[in-house]
Amino acid sequence: MRSRRSIAALAKAKNISSMGGHPAENAREALAQAFLKRSVKMLERVSSSASSEALKSALSSPTDVGGVATLLSDLAPLDVDLSAVDPFVEAMALGAAIKQELLTSGGGGLTSSQVSSALGITRQAVDKRRIRNALLAVPNGSGEYLYPACQFASTGVIPGLEEVLRAFQIRSPWTQLSALLAPAPALGGRTILDALKSGAIERAIAIAASFGEQAA
Repeated sequence: MRSRRSIAALAKAKNISSMGGHPAENAREALAQAFLKRSVKMLERVSSSASSEALKSALSSPTDVGGVATLLSDLAPLDVDLSAVDPFVEAMALGAAIKQELLTSGGGGLTSSQVSSALGITRQAVDKRRIRNALLAVPNGSGEYLYPACQFASTGVIPGLEEVLRAFQIRSPWTQLSALLAPAPALGGRTILDALKSGAIERAIAIAASFGEQAA
C-alpha cells in the first residue's frame, strides 16, 4: 500500500505533467498575457491624452475595436503627439478609421452566421464561397471575417458578383470593396455594384478587370 507521501508526490507529478502537456498552448497564453500588458500601457497613455469628447465618441462605438480605432482617429488630426505613443500609431489610426468608414459605406459587416442564415446555407458553405472568391469578406482582426452587406440583395447574392470578384487583379479585400463602391467614370459615375444591379454584368466585369492593370 502506498504511503501518503508517495501518493502526494504522484499527484504533484501528474499536475506538473498536465501543465506541461500542451507547450504550444502555454506559449500562446504567455504571448497573449504579454501583449495584454503592453496594450494596457498604450491605452493608458492614449486615454490620458484624450479629451472628454474624444472618449465619449470612442465609448459610443458598438465594438471594442471600433472604440479604439475611433479614439486614435479622433486624436490623429489634433495637436496630440501620437508619436510619443508609437511612431506609426497615427498612420494605423487613420487606416483603421478608413476601413471602418469603408465598411459602413458598404452597409456594415455581416458575420458568417448571419450570411449563412440569409442565404440558407451552412457556415462551411459560406467559408467555401469566400475561399473561391464567390463572396467578398474582410478580416476583422480576430481571425474571423465580415461580409459587406452591399453584396447582397433580397434574393441573395447580387448576380454577377462572383465573376466580378474573380476578375479583379487586386487581391486585397479592402481594396476590392473600395473599388466596388467607387464611382467609375467608365460607368457614367455609377459604381460596379450599381452596374451589376442594373444587369450590366459584362460591363461591370470589364471595369473590375481594369483595376490594378498599371501595377500588374
